[in-house]
Amino acid sequence: MGLGVDRGLVAGLCAGISRQVSKCMIVIFALDLPVDGAVVRQYTCDSYFQSWCQLHNATVHMDTDVQASVFPRVRQLGFIYGSIGNFTHTFNNQLFKAGVLRVFARGTRVTTLTMPSTIEQLYLRDNGLRTVEIDPRTRYIVRYLRLQMNKLRSIAHFEHLTQLHELNLCDNLIEDVPLDTFATMPALRQLILCGNHIKALGTTPTVIQLPALTHLDLGGNFLASLPLERWQLPQLINLSVRDNLLTTLDSGLLVRRFPLLRILDASANALDCHSYHQALQTFVNRSVVHLIDRRMCSVDDAIVLEAEEMRRPNGIKPAAAEGNGPLEVRHLKERIFLQQRTIQQQRMEIEQLRANLTTLMEQFDLVAGPARALDPF
Repeated sequence: MGLGVDRGLVAGLCAGISRQVSKCMIVIFALDLPVDGAVVRQYTCDSYFQSWCQLHNATVHMDTDVQASVFPRVRQLGFIYGSIGNFTHTFNNQLFKAGVLRVFARGTRVTTLTMPSTIEQLYLRDNGLRTVEIDPRTRYIVRYLRLQMNKLRSIAHFEHLTQLHELNLCDNLIEDVPLDTFATMPALRQLILCGNHIKALGTTPTVIQLPALTHLDLGGNFLASLPLERWQLPQLINLSVRDNLLTTLDSGLLVRRFPLLRILDASANALDCHSYHQALQTFVNRSVVHLIDRRMCSVDDAIVLEAEEMRRPNGIKPAAAEGNGPLEVRHLKERIFLQQRTIQQQRMEIEQLRANLTTLMEQFDLVAGPARALDPF
């Protein structure tokens, strides 16, 4: 490369790597070009996993650094810690030349991301990312985009990522999310917006159709209402609105808008007694696995009793108890209610594990093909 690299030094570095490493590559970054020669830093690429290369503590600050870099020719490349000042088009072109289709960066400082047009999967986790630049004139092929645990405040121009199957923006600083942003993503299956500062989901009266969406996570935000009448999500199975500011919930409208709904997490919301009563009755009748915090409402016993009577053959009621019968019956109802809640929580955990497994299998099929690469991230 014209950098005057000592090949003997390179060979020595490879020889010094643990025998557990399946292969070694030296990735060279030119960090500065003073008058008396190039200052070169070298990083090993350890392939612990099939088809995977991980670069530890790589530092790339300018396009001149990228142009002088040689990336390993692998489909999947991970950056562990280090710093990438700006994920630019030049950076993307170098990855494209090496045939990289999937990029991870965990704990690597990346303040600005210029969305790459040749990457199918891009996972940036805990990078301090503040800005995502998306060009409306570019055709993007990215299908899986995870930018969780960063410092994003806006999703401007995300509507141009039309090929997305999964979008994870959890644990950022986003406050406003226009729902029509996602209307251009007909293949979107998972939309994860948990742990932001979202107060509103847009004001446009347009009905938003997401025909493929199965998982929607809005937990850990500041939502005071849900515009259910504007959502048309015929395939939605899993909905989480936990830990928001909801005081009302129209469960009847919810099950009508989402006919395939099987999991609902509405815990850590101060729902009023009417919404609480309606939700319990609706979800029990529809066999929806649900988590709703118990409210101090007079309807609790009626809901539990009604649910139990529906399960008894021929509607036979137990004989009335003597003496302290009313108190014993109430205690029994309390135990039944707590047992039902425990069962619901366990069922929800099982369903969530199934959803996670399905997502992982889809990703492995995409990136590994018959090889079934292990995912170290």
